[in-house]
Amino acid sequence: MTRQWETGVDYYIGEIIMKDEKRWICKETHTAKEFDKTLWGKIDTKESPPKEYNNKVAIITSMDINYYEKVGKAMLKSWKAHWAHLYPMYVYNEAGFRVKVRGTKSLGWQLGNDYLSFMRRHTNDKVKTFAKKAFSIIHAMDTIDCEKLIWLDADVIIKNSLPENLIDILCPKDTLSAHFSVWHVVDDVKYHSCETGFFMLNKTHKGFEDFKNTYTDIYHNDKNDGLRRFYDGEIYGKTVEKMEANGYKINNLNPGKHKTPMKRSIIKKYVTHFKAGLKDRILTS
Repeated sequence: MTRQWETGVDYYIGEIIMKDEKRWICKETHTAKEFDKTLWGKIDTKESPPKEYNNKVAIITSMDINYYEKVGKAMLKSWKAHWAHLYPMYVYNEAGFRVKVRGTKSLGWQLGNDYLSFMRRHTNDKVKTFAKKAFSIIHAMDTIDCEKLIWLDADVIIKNSLPENLIDILCPKDTLSAHFSVWHVVDDVKYHSCETGFFMLNKTHKGFEDFKNTYTDIYHNDKNDGLRRFYDGEIYGKTVEKMEANGYKINNLNPGKHKTPMKRSIIKKYVTHFKAGLKDRILTS
């Protein structure tokens, strides 16, 4: 049962409450003194996601049941509140657990023999964990019919509806990828990676097949030369470098050389990283 709004209570981003017989989702962590509508987004309980979407944009994510219970369910609820009327959400649900957020499209965990082979030959637990995300991306690049493919990590929260024209501003027709580039220096060597909590790929771009094949080849054949770590962000960064070298246009959304760029970027009003302390309360909403 959704809890009623009360004064003097700490509310967290993504939390859902009832006020005046309406459901609201918290857009900014705060302590309630009075009900400030600028801090809340109203959820239209009469509006349900359309049965059919156009194929312009598709959103993908992946998680196991443990991560779903900790943060993923809150992220999916925030999608339902703000983006479900615009874009479909595809969930790669490891082991086929039930995703209990109406409107999402569960894809299961049939990531192919190359995924199974990767898991068998690698022993580093972090490499294997991040590869689950990467092979979900590979599967989506191969199978999901859309023009723009957006990845969202399970530990982000959607705060506001996204203006439809912003998609084309971030990743116009001549741009292959919109992402957050991040640089690391280790032993005087500079490494480029991407903070992949959010990124967008243009599947209609002439360089998309090149991007897909390069990214996939690194994972299928362990081509980790020049990588700081064999993590998905490093592989995305390496692929972006190669695409740029091939003459394709990319869009770095990092406004500086920040290690945590999302909260400083053009999308900060719409998407934020998950805030600690939300889990126990959001899941009872």
